[in-house]
Amino acid sequence: MKSIFTFILLLVMTFSSAYSQAEQYMMTSTKLTVHSGPGLNFNTIGEIAQGTQVYVMSSNYGEWSAIQYKKINGFVVTKYLTEDSRIADAEAAAAKAAAQREAAKAAAAAAIAQAEAARRAAEEAARKAALEAKRARELAEAEAAAAIAQAEAAQTAKDEAARKARQDASETEAALKAARARAAKGIDDVASNPIESATPSYGASSNSSSPKAANIEVTREDKYSSWEKKTYKSGATPKSFNFKGKFDYKLDNYLKIKVGKNTEVVIKLYKLGKTPSDDQLVRVTYINTNTTQFIRNIPEGEYKLKIAYGREWKEKVIDGKKYGTFTKNALYEESKQILDFQTVKTTKGINVPSYNLSLDLLPSGSGGYSTGGSGDESISADKFNQ
Repeated sequence: MKSIFTFILLLVMTFSSAYSQAEQYMMTSTKLTVHSGPGLNFNTIGEIAQGTQVYVMSSNYGEWSAIQYKKINGFVVTKYLTEDSRIADAEAAAAKAAAQREAAKAAAAAAIAQAEAARRAAEEAARKAALEAKRARELAEAEAAAAIAQAEAAQTAKDEAARKARQDASETEAALKAARARAAKGIDDVASNPIESATPSYGASSNSSSPKAANIEVTREDKYSSWEKKTYKSGATPKSFNFKGKFDYKLDNYLKIKVGKNTEVVIKLYKLGKTPSDDQLVRVTYINTNTTQFIRNIPEGEYKLKIAYGREWKEKVIDGKKYGTFTKNALYEESKQILDFQTVKTTKGINVPSYNLSLDLLPSGSGGYSTGGSGDESISADKFNQ
């Protein structure tokens, strides 16, 4: 061991030589042992923990440097001293924090802008929804008003038909009474319109002295006597048309047809082409009395109807071609109304049109039946079978 005198002498030498060196603060990279001189053979006078800042007075002792830490003054191994990076680290941390703060501000601004855009989009969607709801309400009100008007018109037509039927019945009853009165008095003059009587001589008894008319046997030729009577279920296609319907099973549309008590019908559904010769038959459907029938899965397009009304459907092959017709109360129409089965794309999806149709015959004043229309849609049986 060196003496204290030697240490003091070396310390004075250290201070004098270090004065000319560049003084600096450095940091310990590991735990250091402080010696009283520049070598391991000098006394240990203290320890300094890793990461401690020390003041380096001189590094001109080979592998050793003279340092000052608080009250400790001695020598440590130079290679375990590094530059103090705490200020640089602090500056780097501050710069990083500033960058993070700016990024946070930018993210907040973007979030605010996104929220504002979402708010505007929600307001626009609400405005459009309100507008659509208003349009739907107005359309529903218009349809309801039209339905009420149609129902009132139908009721008026029904009342008028009933009134006309009552009037005709009253006139017929009056004519019958007059005929019976004349017959009871033996008057053999006959009204211009034949009246059905209980006897062949228009009411003259066998004891009457008035001349008797000879019994006349009247027969009516039935032109459909050779035709074959056919019965079909509602929804069937009569065999006389030799036709197979066309369907589009991707479309859930329909034509709903309600048939009344006075008739049966045959519906022919035509898809319109560019010209009448291009029209294409898509369905032929038989519907019985007092029946509601749905014609479904109709391909897209515009359509017209041909309708046959009547009773007792019969069929026959004439010159190799099959024909079908009603043989009682037969009426035929070609509708001028166009049924548009084109789908329509909306904001809520695809609108698939469907229609309702009510068909029946009304008693007419002549004792027959009519559809109650103007008659300008009437066609012949031959045209219906084309």
